[in-house]
Amino acid sequence: MTGTNALLEAIEGNVSRTPGAPAFAEGETGLVTSYQELWDVARRLAAGLAARVPGRGPVLVLGHKEALTVEAFLGCLMSGHAYVPVDVELPPERVRSIAGQIPGAVLLATCPVREELAGVLSGCTLLDARALLEGGEPVPDRDAWVSGEETQYVIFTSGSTGRPKGIEVTATNVGAFLRWLVTFPVVRDGGGVFLDQAHYSFDLSEYELVGALATGGCLHAVSPALQRDFRALFDDLATSGVEVWVSTPSFADLCLADPSFDERLLPRLRLFLFCGETLHHGTAQRLRERFPHATIANTYGPTESTVAVTYTEIDPDDLDDPAPLPVGRPRPGTELSICDHETGAELPVGSVGEIVIRGDTVARGYYQNPEKTEAAFFETALSDGTPCRGYRTGDLGSLDATGMLRCAGRLDSLVKVNGFRVELGEVEGALAELAGVREAAVVPVTRGSRVTGLGAFVVLDAAAVPSELAGAAPFEVARALKAALARTLPAYMVPRQVRVVDELPLTANEKVDRKALAARLARPVRAGRGERA
Repeated sequence: MTGTNALLEAIEGNVSRTPGAPAFAEGETGLVTSYQELWDVARRLAAGLAARVPGRGPVLVLGHKEALTVEAFLGCLMSGHAYVPVDVELPPERVRSIAGQIPGAVLLATCPVREELAGVLSGCTLLDARALLEGGEPVPDRDAWVSGEETQYVIFTSGSTGRPKGIEVTATNVGAFLRWLVTFPVVRDGGGVFLDQAHYSFDLSEYELVGALATGGCLHAVSPALQRDFRALFDDLATSGVEVWVSTPSFADLCLADPSFDERLLPRLRLFLFCGETLHHGTAQRLRERFPHATIANTYGPTESTVAVTYTEIDPDDLDDPAPLPVGRPRPGTELSICDHETGAELPVGSVGEIVIRGDTVARGYYQNPEKTEAAFFETALSDGTPCRGYRTGDLGSLDATGMLRCAGRLDSLVKVNGFRVELGEVEGALAELAGVREAAVVPVTRGSRVTGLGAFVVLDAAAVPSELAGAAPFEVARALKAALARTLPAYMVPRQVRVVDELPLTANEKVDRKALAARLARPVRAGRGERA
């Protein structure tokens, strides 16, 4: 082992230079954790993990948006383990599915484990982070740190087989991403306050985790509960001192719905950093009007290539151009090409095709899934001959003559809902598992070009419908199905609309006609032949 880890080394440097500087602030409680406190707790957790978890396999970290969760991530890295962020709000079945894919799974809890969650983790070793802090074991030395091509974190995203799939991002990947991120405006000044809004199980959160902690900045965490109470959220933001705003465009749109969301509320905000879904003209224009002194940056990248690989700043010319807003040019160490999905041949400038990424932030692959890894990842080299990995994104886009990328949707059934990746097949599989459901199809609900939610169509098996729903009105059946899904899927994956139909329309190729179903969602619900809700 080389014992080098770019993120840990950057934090260690901050501890040495400014030990008392704030590293983490909790919006709800007002608690502030300094760099020295963050580092000391991470080291003690690393000692406890090293004494109790053999080998160098990944460790699940369950927690809220609080300092101890971030300290647990760092403790995993110091003790030689990748961390697998598991948000405390995920349904128990989702957590069980993730844990079930990791041999000898260990879950480090930074908060109490709910009884219903503990019940599905019987085969998993549970560790209490606070109890580990009392152990007093020796702290691992630097040679134990996760480094090089070892996995730094595993993010589980929606999978087409009906269960989430894990993406292994290495220490080398994160180091390359870090060296690029710290060159961004405002970020490069150091010591900035970053909005910490995205779930840690969503890789957008790596923007603020890496950006803040690598530059001596402070994470200002807003919990899901605070985000659901916009009055309380705005009261918190008013005293937060946030300078770098990291979120999906959808979250910014929610905030923009309140006319008080402007630079009077956040006078120090100087950079909006967007990723995860399409940034539209209207959102960017309103932000420019409300925050005339802030830079609006648009970026693009899949989890499989470490958060983002392009960057551009949206200017008035972009807003005047009716074409989709650009997402940027590739970072150093990354090359993009637009290819024909069927043949793999590179397409001419301006053509729309599949975005293929080559570079030093392309992940190792899918955890414990060599078949899926081989289908999407490949060994290649940059134009200067430097060996690297490549990734076929499944995203559609085009490059202009200057290398500027514009996105144009997806090749398959993977969609993004409020920045979260959702495989429609996984939702369909979850519906099909419910008692009384014979067939199910799920389609995205769109407003303009943005996916705002999901709609589902189900065909019932009358003989298998639960007795309490026998003879129930379609809307009652739909409500029961949504409630059942909420017990196994995250909220963003539960369809907003569920319609009971007599049959699913088919194309000439005998496939479900999803375009026809999507068109139905645009019409008012009317009972009648072929549709009962």
